[in-house]
Amino acid sequence: MHWLILLIGVATSPALIAQQNAATLDHIQYSSVLNIGYRQLPPFSFTDKSGKVTGYTVALCNIIADKLRLYLKLNSLTVHYIPVNFADRFSALNTRKIDMDCGVNANAPERTSSVSFSIDYYIAKMRIISLRKNNIDALEDLKGRTVSLTGSSKDLLEFNKVNREKHLNISTITTTTINGAFEKMAHNESAALFLDDVLSWPLINHDEQPEQFSVSSETIGSDMHYAIMMRKNDPQFVTFVNSTLKNIFASPLDAQLRKKWLMPDSCKNINHQPAVHCQHSN
Repeated sequence: MHWLILLIGVATSPALIAQQNAATLDHIQYSSVLNIGYRQLPPFSFTDKSGKVTGYTVALCNIIADKLRLYLKLNSLTVHYIPVNFADRFSALNTRKIDMDCGVNANAPERTSSVSFSIDYYIAKMRIISLRKNNIDALEDLKGRTVSLTGSSKDLLEFNKVNREKHLNISTITTTTINGAFEKMAHNESAALFLDDVLSWPLINHDEQPEQFSVSSETIGSDMHYAIMMRKNDPQFVTFVNSTLKNIFASPLDAQLRKKWLMPDSCKNINHQPAVHCQHSN
């Protein structure tokens, strides 16, 4: 099984192993509480104007919560939505601040020694987002310049790899949020933003001047496989989450959720003509 393979060679302290092996399902059944981590990352997880935490991934996690209540035979299950940033999400899981992270998390091999991932629910591609006036269409246009990215993100890992392999000598400004990285680019403090396409479209569409931005047709690095992130060494909980997701994806409900959350801010509904054709990735 996949989780058995991931356990091989993991070196952790006895105290941490004991903490991580405390079964999530047992903990939820005892407390009747499920703690869900999220970030402001529309259309997947965000707080709407009324203060409600919502989005495509949050909708999936709400269904998982409903199934958990039934599976554990609880009269009620209290769901707490806890904001966690890119840097804190791993420790938030392993210290039991949250039980699963339903913000955007890319399933990356370098992360599987410390956390577990569900099956994929979306595949995105990283692209170059820039001001149209800067005429940036490809990586080569950014040689020796400065770009902005979110720290502790898969985008940063992929960018650093490409930057190193292609000897581009591109400098980086990192921020704690995607909005912060976008603002650096929008205010010309960086020449471009490297970001997953699906996350860039809401930012562009909701800007006062969406026509000033362009999205590259060129993709950077590997595909981003979005998945729900959970604690390491808890295969029962991972299996439950995966089983629930598979049932959702095999039903008409998933198409309804995608239409509601992913289509309004998708590339095909972008309300201006980008400098180059941006493509739907899923």
